[in-house]
Amino acid sequence: MRWITHVAIASFFIKLLEIALLIDLTSRYEFWVVLSLYAVMADFDSLLGMKHRTYTHTLYAALLTSLPLIFDLRLFIIALSAYLSHLFADMLTASGVMLLYPFRETTYHFLPAAWRIKTGSNAELMLLTAVVILTTSFSLAASTTELDKIFYYRSSNDIWVDISFYENGVLKSFNQKKIVWDDGNSKIGIVVNGKLKIIGKEQIKSVRITEMHEVVRKEVEKRIVLKRLKVMDEIVTAYNNGYGWIDFLGTGKDLFYELYDGTNGKDKIRIRVIECLTRR
Repeated sequence: MRWITHVAIASFFIKLLEIALLIDLTSRYEFWVVLSLYAVMADFDSLLGMKHRTYTHTLYAALLTSLPLIFDLRLFIIALSAYLSHLFADMLTASGVMLLYPFRETTYHFLPAAWRIKTGSNAELMLLTAVVILTTSFSLAASTTELDKIFYYRSSNDIWVDISFYENGVLKSFNQKKIVWDDGNSKIGIVVNGKLKIIGKEQIKSVRITEMHEVVRKEVEKRIVLKRLKVMDEIVTAYNNGYGWIDFLGTGKDLFYELYDGTNGKDKIRIRVIECLTRR
């Protein structure tokens, strides 16, 4: 098959993995470079002076060429999946693939003889079109999938997203915003201008995870001068101004505007905030 068909099929494979495993595999530029390279790598045999569809079109070639990327599990998964997708695609053709060459020279096919695809034919063009449509369709549903990832991973990860959502009928968009809160089901929170903005699932037009880092979260009690809250964007879960603990959800700035009356800025207050320690 042609290189563009192999890249399209590899992209489809990776999209299915993202949905099935709730993992982010294509958020960074280098991920796409690896995907494209490994999707066509098996056809480098002609450049290496090898007979076509022999050593490079085997299961062990897929594993051996992917192993150098094992230091980054996501890169390894992308490389191995893209390489295997190439073998799968070639198994749809009339020539097939000898997956265990040279130990076993059996040719493997995925389709009956009458349905096998000829490289460059109209059948390949139809396959390419179908794969692109399916991949695009899954990508259009990415908002729900990405939200599922956020709710699944946020308990142990700090997550940054590119997000667009409607607020009072107006579409708002932000890039590289950290998710600072979620209810585990239908709402997420980001900080905008120092204040917590809670966004419901129904408001979101699109959301894409751009970065994730493992963290350990813990609740810490602090004593702070009230006016200092105005520049604090940590998430406050409760406060005590001398009359017992009161539950609260918002940033320090949110709490400042909740409590400040114009004269009490120098008063001290106890608060509980969520702190995150990056896992090593």
